[in-house]
Amino acid sequence: MSDHSLPDEIISEILSPALKVSDEVFSDTSRVSPFSKYSESTSAYLLVCKSWLRVATPLLYNVVILRSKAQAKALSLALAGNKMLGKFIKKLRVEGGYGAPMLTILQCSPNISDLFVSLEIYSSDNTNGLCKGLQLLNPTRLILWDLSFRPLENKMVSQLVDALAKSISQWDRLSVFDCPFAATTNRAKKVISPLIRSKRLQALAISFVSTSSWAYDTFKECPLKVIQAKQPVQEWERTHYLPRLKNDPKLMALLKFTDTITRSLDELERGHLEPALELPLIAPSLNPSFTPLAGAPEDVHDKIWARVLHFAMSVPELANDVKWKDIPRRVPLLLRLGLPSYYAHVMLRRSSAAPSFASALSRNPSLGPHVRSLGIQYWSSIDHEFGTNPMLAILLRTSGLLRFGGNKDLANDTFSADEEGPISWNAFEAMAQCSGSTLRECFARIHTYQVASANIFAGLTALRTLIWNSSTTFLEVPNASGHGLPSLEKLWISSASTSFMTVLSRMKLPSLRRVILSCDSPSSEIFLETHGPKLTELHVSSYFLSIMESRVLKLCPNLRSFSILGYRPPDADDLYLSEPITSLVKMIFEASYVRRNMAKNEIAEWEQFFTELNTESLPNLREIWVENCEWPTTERDIAKSGWVRCAEMMIKRNINLVDRTGTKWRSRLQVK
Repeated sequence: MSDHSLPDEIISEILSPALKVSDEVFSDTSRVSPFSKYSESTSAYLLVCKSWLRVATPLLYNVVILRSKAQAKALSLALAGNKMLGKFIKKLRVEGGYGAPMLTILQCSPNISDLFVSLEIYSSDNTNGLCKGLQLLNPTRLILWDLSFRPLENKMVSQLVDALAKSISQWDRLSVFDCPFAATTNRAKKVISPLIRSKRLQALAISFVSTSSWAYDTFKECPLKVIQAKQPVQEWERTHYLPRLKNDPKLMALLKFTDTITRSLDELERGHLEPALELPLIAPSLNPSFTPLAGAPEDVHDKIWARVLHFAMSVPELANDVKWKDIPRRVPLLLRLGLPSYYAHVMLRRSSAAPSFASALSRNPSLGPHVRSLGIQYWSSIDHEFGTNPMLAILLRTSGLLRFGGNKDLANDTFSADEEGPISWNAFEAMAQCSGSTLRECFARIHTYQVASANIFAGLTALRTLIWNSSTTFLEVPNASGHGLPSLEKLWISSASTSFMTVLSRMKLPSLRRVILSCDSPSSEIFLETHGPKLTELHVSSYFLSIMESRVLKLCPNLRSFSILGYRPPDADDLYLSEPITSLVKMIFEASYVRRNMAKNEIAEWEQFFTELNTESLPNLREIWVENCEWPTTERDIAKSGWVRCAEMMIKRNINLVDRTGTKWRSRLQVK
């Protein structure tokens, strides 16, 4: 029987991108380790099949990262059980002390060429094994990490520094040093002195260009070939420090910038902020007198240039709400065919902009149907003080609107209705009448009107997204309201009257699937009683849960995602269900404001909530996202973290706890 398996060389090429750790990441000396990410272990690739195990094992052990005592113990057991594994290790990164297992690891790893050692060691850690094992190595590169300000001082750190100093004097291959120091402190002197005495150092890495003079003076007895500044050149260094380096040509000959933009001092001083772009070569025309579109009809000219101007006037960018400062000046390109594109997306940023725009539409009525989106970013009482209503005039002439208002996208749940400038009720009526058949998104902040007709919603046939912020009182017209807003999919109620909620409750709203209730009105319960069964996503506040007579989840049995806004956790009883809801897979706890450092008693409240949460009534819940949660990045902080305790508690219930970045907690290897 023929063997159809791939050659090992091909499998190696396939697995290398997934298993390889780049040298840039391995040697990263950022404050937060680049390996403090909670992702699936790459060792999972070894479990696919025997051929993958055979090929992937050397790749996996080539670069080893140790970030916990449990990892160190597991590695020591693996190396002690299979002597061949240690020979694969070429780079070793040790981010702690990790006790006796480190000696076994270093004894079994004779081929280590690159060694990363952290000096951020707490007194509760143990560096005895690491200190003894350092003398067994002979690396070519040493990377040290230490705190820039207030480095730790304790017995374990002192032992490690002394062991490093002793070992460095014996390492006859060491020629590259990544230096964490910026001044000659006692600790720095202990480490640096044997490097200077050995006179073997050829490459030196420092954090900032501003420390290059100190580094050059300190290591000038070494045969240095390069001094690498790892951090990009700062603006103050470019202005105040770099010009002085010209007076030291020997240092300048050694200094190498890591700046991704520049490679020389002259370029830095000239302020070149972008690399030169290589433009593609365009073959010249075979006819030197060729004139594009010379024989084309005028309407062809118009169509081509209209399309060109569509992009030249930044219409796609404006439709995506990019920052206006990133948009180049458009007025110079404003030509006859550019006007429709120019007015396609309009944002009125000042009170004087509305009258000016209304006047422009009055002079040139043909522009009105080309306006696709219209927003307001100013607050003014001009409609009432002067008896004029420029927004009414504008909305009477913009008959092709697709979106009104909306500085931010509802899809990201970051829009605040308070940011939108208000309009009068008459202006809103005009928009509904003129653009009702085209309007898809409406972010409306409307001045209160006492006696409004619900018939207005019957004309908004294309509306898919509505953010409502108005206390307007409505007449109850059951027939008209029952057939209103047939296409509405997303509804965000920021502020509303009881009559508005009643009108919505009498509508059929067949397409409604997503609702955000930012107002804590008891009348919202009537709305959920009517439309709750069709909802798949709901956002409410924890206070709203507490004032509800009925359980929200009972009124909305088909939810897939349920979001609760509040700084503290809700009462677990408010989420209790006597019968299970099988549709819910995700629960989100949004914060009214985000705090990175929460007090112990506040986290204790979350621990109590998760303990009391009845997950048996939520059999398919798989993810709980907490905006105020942030995973710790060191073994010491992990051991103290209340969030980790919550996550471990939920993992036992087959539910993942997710932090503000969208990263779920993964259980770490434990020491037995």
